[in-house]
Amino acid sequence: MNSIFTYSSYREYIKDAIEEKRAKNPRYSYRRAAGRIGISSGTLSRILNGSRHLGTLLLPKMASYLGLKRREAEYLSLLVDFELLTDENRKRQCYRNILRMRAERNTLVPEEHHQFFEQWYYVALFELLRIVKDPSDHDALGSLLMPPISGPKIRKAIEVLKRIGYVRLKDGESSCTTEPFLTTGDTWESVAIHSFQVAMSTIASKALDTVPKEERDFSTLTMALSENAFRKIREVVKNARAEIAEIERECTDPERVYQINVQCFPLTRARRKKEGKA
Repeated sequence: MNSIFTYSSYREYIKDAIEEKRAKNPRYSYRRAAGRIGISSGTLSRILNGSRHLGTLLLPKMASYLGLKRREAEYLSLLVDFELLTDENRKRQCYRNILRMRAERNTLVPEEHHQFFEQWYYVALFELLRIVKDPSDHDALGSLLMPPISGPKIRKAIEVLKRIGYVRLKDGESSCTTEPFLTTGDTWESVAIHSFQVAMSTIASKALDTVPKEERDFSTLTMALSENAFRKIREVVKNARAEIAEIERECTDPERVYQINVQCFPLTRARRKKEGKA
């Protein structure tokens, strides 16, 4: 059964948890499940069909029945709160907390795997192999990338992905062994990652001329900010990345690999604040 962090509806998670028990034991019923939770079968039925909320009083019982650990129980509570909240600001904040907890489950790229970022096409190929399952034709695979990469380089890239454990080949087909969304975390120090970001920025500038407008989205903002305002914008960007990652998770039929660059940097030096007069 999938982790609770992959669910947007607590009702669906409870249903799947019960159905998993029923698959292992055909005699296991929803009535029996209700008894284990400590509620009536009617109450369980109303919770699952959406006519009743789980509610804060039943949360501990449900979390115990589902065998959830502390962070998992907190996530369940957020899903319940999201349905109960009516104030839009509080609902929006709750959703951000949901996304933040999901982001904690992203696969962290350890420092010893930073060679993954040595060439920009290693990362692009990792994503492409979620679409093209047969990697045997290296030339054809490389021609799908923009700009195209030669067959020998693709073959080496596949070997790198196999060596660090991100791709497995079986019966001529590839399967990725990690979550679709990889992250380096909030802090990193790596020449490979720096080079990757430089390469993607260069490719982005070329895309202005090589990719039709209807296939890309470029926008820029230039503004004067205080340090406090800049910190707020970084938080907005962080939340946006989490929402974008969630869209990727929900996409079950990818067709192309996209690069999304988010850049925010100073165009001027900071002015020294004048000292107050004595």
